[in-house]
Amino acid sequence: MLDKRLNLLSIHEAMDMLGVSRSTFDRWRKQKHLPYTKLGKEVLVDPIELESWIKHHSTGIPQRAAAMESKIAAGEQHSGTITIGYQSSYAHVWTAAIMKELGWFEEEIFRVNPERAKDVRWVDAANGPELVKGMIGGHVQIASMGDYPIALSSSLARLLPSFQSILIAFDGKSRRGSGISLVVRKGIHIREVSDISKLKMRTVAQSSSGYRLTKLLIAAGGNPNHILHQDMDVTMAGIVQRNVECSMLVEPYLSLVQYHGTGQVLFQEELGEDYLTGVIAEESWARGNREIVVAYLKAHLRVHQFLRKEPAEAAKIMAKMKGIPADLTARVMKKVRWDAALYKKDIHTLTLLKQENMRLEGGLFVHHADIRYDAEFLDEAIEALHLPLPNAALLTGDWESEQVY
Repeated sequence: MLDKRLNLLSIHEAMDMLGVSRSTFDRWRKQKHLPYTKLGKEVLVDPIELESWIKHHSTGIPQRAAAMESKIAAGEQHSGTITIGYQSSYAHVWTAAIMKELGWFEEEIFRVNPERAKDVRWVDAANGPELVKGMIGGHVQIASMGDYPIALSSSLARLLPSFQSILIAFDGKSRRGSGISLVVRKGIHIREVSDISKLKMRTVAQSSSGYRLTKLLIAAGGNPNHILHQDMDVTMAGIVQRNVECSMLVEPYLSLVQYHGTGQVLFQEELGEDYLTGVIAEESWARGNREIVVAYLKAHLRVHQFLRKEPAEAAKIMAKMKGIPADLTARVMKKVRWDAALYKKDIHTLTLLKQENMRLEGGLFVHHADIRYDAEFLDEAIEALHLPLPNAALLTGDWESEQVY
């Protein structure tokens, strides 16, 4: 591409470097003369000019980059940066990526108190465990991740009393075997589950995919110690390049291997539990910043409505952001149930994952395996958006088709 030959950054690359939303980026362009170049309709940024601009306005990157927004909005610097962790590579948590692009969280904060300038920094993590580490270190306050990292964060809270995670909403959901499945590269023939124990396999450690691959491999009589751990982007490249034989992948990687014919999806039904993703927060921070948490969940619910009512527009945003064909992106989004509601069955699934994690870690605290959640934050956001309130803190039965959040 021309912008790469000229060593220019796309608008999304520049936003990721600065750790800000599209609305903040555009405001900085207008008010603080952030340097950019237009080639046709594309907005591009010279990295050398951007570095000079950052040095002029800040003392470091990325820790200080987001703090510029409050200087611009209020003419002064405020402490207490809000850091949102998200994963643009994982389709079931695309809600946060779209929210960042649309600037809806910043918009909801402004509605809470126009005089209160708040810094919002966005961290696009490679995987859920990376976000859990960020929350333990106090560098991330709200994060979207898969079911196993949610269970992991809850387990770690028992070992680290100063850290308590709390589930405040669900995100993308898929029924058993859908959205996360075993992939074997093209040319390898598998007749039964036990055959996978002989393959070279990769997956992300302490992740939803890693947990399920370990569980499936043990059931097949294999040794989970033979699994090598690496990020999913690297694993996907390995399947395409034919040096990785097997992996547990999530969307959109599942659809990509089928779209390009580089692998086959196997044993979906054998995986058992539903695939869930959700939003967690550090509990003491959340209770001390209730208005901010509710503002985030209002934006979360608005994006879910956008995904359900305007799927083509939502697909265009993610297709451009990730470089995935728009038709494929739309198909991936259609497979996901975008529902923030807390169901009893979903909490039970997370609890079983937490118990399994505790057994794998030596049986620590098995008798304290309940997942911590608080539905009041979500209820307050639902009420603020004038949506019908759920009839209970935890909805019973199967997922409803009429009332989706």
